[in-house]
Amino acid sequence: MPFNFFIRAFAKPTKPAPPSTVSGLYVDVHAQLLPGRQDGTDSVEHSLSLLRELSDLGYRKIVATLHIMNGYYQNTIDSISASSALLKHELQKSKIDIEVEVAAEYFVEINLLKILYSNADLLTFGNRNERYLLLDTSLVKRPYELDKVISALQQRNIVPVMAHPEQYIYLQKDPEAVRVLHGQGVKFQVNLLSLTGLPSRESRHLAEWMIDQQLISFVGTDIYHEAQLPTIKEARKLPYFRKLMESGLLVNNSLLH
Repeated sequence: MPFNFFIRAFAKPTKPAPPSTVSGLYVDVHAQLLPGRQDGTDSVEHSLSLLRELSDLGYRKIVATLHIMNGYYQNTIDSISASSALLKHELQKSKIDIEVEVAAEYFVEINLLKILYSNADLLTFGNRNERYLLLDTSLVKRPYELDKVISALQQRNIVPVMAHPEQYIYLQKDPEAVRVLHGQGVKFQVNLLSLTGLPSRESRHLAEWMIDQQLISFVGTDIYHEAQLPTIKEARKLPYFRKLMESGLLVNNSLLH
């Protein structure tokens, strides 16, 4: 179905709900807060500053992620784990009341299939009952490896979670493809910033449609800089954020246990 069914693109903006109407989100499953890597923060101090801000917003646990993408983001399990160990050590000293779990955002490509087929270790997140792996794809084109990656993960009893699908242009043009992926067992994580229209109006429209269709399991900040904080706070006041919180479908808080 083409994306022109979003007639409300030209409607008047929705007014934010009062801040007191939304609360209770304690886990962020997608935050780029590991220091010293190309797609994280520039220092431990920067990470701690952002973690303090997130703690003040009520977050009690953060899943800190970095990208793994062959030929571009040269992160490995060892390098990510080392960055995580450094951050956790300084976090304990700082007495910031927040837990950090480490994971990775894997780009869907041939290299990921090789990792899966070799049965190599993966940086997943979750709890004893279920393990999740965060997936990233090209913004423009659906990767032909996607179905094979989904199947290979499920064979290892790992739940595929697509990061910020509302930002992918190929899904914006064909939102029914989101429903098909959901039927294949894929879970979806939307970014809070998308609810405010960042990075695009189309990403907001798809995020809202996914909330209406009850297709979202996770929400994340995808934070890496303090400049994002005012917009994250704005997003948490919006009616669609409240609708998402009241859906009963979010898995975020289950990761506390």
